Amino acid sequence: MLCSVVLSVWLFMFVLSRVHMLHLSYTAQTQQREDERWLLQQCGSDEFYHNMKQHSSLCDDLTTLSRSSVLLTSVQHVIEHTYLCGYTPCHELLDATVTWLLGKGLAVTGAAALVILLFPTLFVPILRSNMNMLADRRMRQLYNAPYGTNHYGASHPWSEDEGTFARAEKL
Repeated sequence: MLCSVVLSVWLFMFVLSRVHMLHLSYTAQTQQREDERWLLQQCGSDEFYHNMKQHSSLCDDLTTLSRSSVLLTSVQHVIEHTYLCGYTPCHELLDATVTWLLGKGLAVTGAAALVILLFPTLFVPILRSNMNMLADRRMRQLYNAPYGTNHYGASHPWSEDEGTFARAEKL
């Protein structure tokens, strides 16, 4: 149940972030088309186009771009920038992690590896001894002296302070 809730929340957040990326891309594409409208109109005149000479490919690219759909261009941008590791490509995160580990993190990584390797050897016997002590104490409380050691010693009929059967006869 918890796994499915976490997975559905993660999926919802992923879809929400991609919709946000789509909105930002769509807005940027719309603004870019608005900014290029004047240049597209100027490229329509023969005089301007011929005066551009070696830069006339700019007008050709702009004309081709103006025929494409803004929504499809935005969707293509979202698809190209969707990574399994979030907003950053996984190989960049891996490179950053390896760089950190080989730099500052080498001592931390070595200490963590040492603790992980020595945990069963050093800490498990200590933990086992502590658990055995707690179990022995619990067993003594349950079976040897259910009402506590003081009550058991004072109320037992064969207590040593009054003799062997002295308390048994008084009862």
